[in-house]
Amino acid sequence: MLTLSRRLLFLAVSVAVLGGAAAAADYPSRPVRIIVAGAPGGGDDFAARLLAEHLSAQLGQPFVVENRPGAGGAIGQLAVAKAPPDGYTLLLAGGSMAGARFVNAQASYDLLKDFTPISTIETSPFVLVVNPALPVKSLGEFINYSRARPGKLSYVTIGAGQTPFWAMLMLIRMAGLQALEVPYKSGGDALTDLIAGRTDCFFIPLVAAIAAKDKVRILGVTTVERSTLLPDVPPMSEAGLPGYEMPAWRSIMGPAGLDRKVVDTLNREIRKALASPDLRDRFVNAGSTPLGSTPDELRRRYEDWSAIFGRIARDANLKPQ
Repeated sequence: MLTLSRRLLFLAVSVAVLGGAAAAADYPSRPVRIIVAGAPGGGDDFAARLLAEHLSAQLGQPFVVENRPGAGGAIGQLAVAKAPPDGYTLLLAGGSMAGARFVNAQASYDLLKDFTPISTIETSPFVLVVNPALPVKSLGEFINYSRARPGKLSYVTIGAGQTPFWAMLMLIRMAGLQALEVPYKSGGDALTDLIAGRTDCFFIPLVAAIAAKDKVRILGVTTVERSTLLPDVPPMSEAGLPGYEMPAWRSIMGPAGLDRKVVDTLNREIRKALASPDLRDRFVNAGSTPLGSTPDELRRRYEDWSAIFGRIARDANLKPQ
């Protein structure tokens, strides 16, 4: 027979389990936070607020975006990893999180153990642009020009570990280039210096490339498909680097241990939001393609890209800073 203490323990566990199941069935019953690990006004912030607007309308509870920048994104990311796994604290996660541990010593989480994948929400290309004074008109010409001048050409980065950083390292690795890194804090300042000829090449967002297309030379997009907004610009895999691919994407993640019913509710509602003409049009106009997924598909995406970033990091002899 069970002792009194064991009966009380069994009763407490049963109540907790039943209470958790009831809470999951009633989800959401209060406001939900979406943490953005960056400052207001950026692409992550735009995507989170657009999605939050639709989820609020669909689920009848406010989805509130909270910006938590700092430490290369680690402050906001760790805040979600340590939050209660009840579905009321979510993360707007970028694809570059798959490579964070290779460059950022403060990213002290295990991406696949400390978070629960819920759904991707969009994907977009970055665009390789070069100083228009360079005597090159294609990616192939740029590669040949760079190879003939090892260590002489410079490339821009905006934050180690961000997608443009990895895009450049992949280009260097696949094309066998030697180039000088010039880090910037601001994409606007970096683009101004590129146009002025103080740097040579830069991976920039699609909308930035469209806005600057008369001032820079555009050589390729990092996705395997052309963008409908720049239909004449080939993928880099077609323009001289077969197999090259470095898409950007964003997703929604929760803390580890998130109840499957909550995950399923969020996944269903996110995919419903992504199917709405309003959200799709606003994403497309911002240079993104809406892209939903199952939680398992998102997990596999992060697993695959963690392996890719790991290989690039080893080849480049990167160490977490």
